[in-house]
Amino acid sequence: MLRQKGGIFLEQNSLLREPPEKVLAMYGAVIEMINEGWDVNTMKVSDITARAGIGKGTAYEYFSSKEAIITMALGHDIRKKHVQIEKIVDGRGTFEEKTNRIFDYVEEEFGRPQTFCTLVRIGTGSYEISESIRQEYNKLQEISVTSIEFVLDRLMEQGRREGILNQQNPGLCRTAFVAQLMAYVACLISEKGWNREGCPVGDCGVSAADAKRFVYASLVKSLNE
Repeated sequence: MLRQKGGIFLEQNSLLREPPEKVLAMYGAVIEMINEGWDVNTMKVSDITARAGIGKGTAYEYFSSKEAIITMALGHDIRKKHVQIEKIVDGRGTFEEKTNRIFDYVEEEFGRPQTFCTLVRIGTGSYEISESIRQEYNKLQEISVTSIEFVLDRLMEQGRREGILNQQNPGLCRTAFVAQLMAYVACLISEKGWNREGCPVGDCGVSAADAKRFVYASLVKSLNE
């Protein structure tokens, strides 16, 4: 059972399972509200359940608090992103093709900038949230980071098999990939003029296509020095 009597819907590896329909409705409501500009600190359980089309009491059958609903909704959204990246890595294609598909997927996610930005800001500590939300979010991060590390390790191993990468240290490979991915995100922010809810805007002066080619070349170079 995923449900816990009076407890938070947060078991070990629960993000790897498909939640009940009513829980998914609450997750969807939270993400919709964030994308509309709601502050997670001011959301109420009644706001979430009204949007989800269920009774307020139903929420407490699965969660102990608003904070649990919000963090698990964000965690579920993170997990869906991880699943898409995992499909890319485990699918057909060369290391370069898969890396570029991941960059393409990140660009597609710019269609929902509020959620993406909220996750980044919570993760970097630049978004002021209650301590209870932060504690639950940190638990989710431990699960999600481990999940994505395994996926990136498989991608980097393919790069080594193809003779493209020489670096053997998994930690350095992950760090280099994330660094180049964030560089690509910075250029997307600039190109699309994304400046909502405190997201930074710079001017990298290049198109997304040029940025993609540059960060891929930089990734390969950094892992062959």
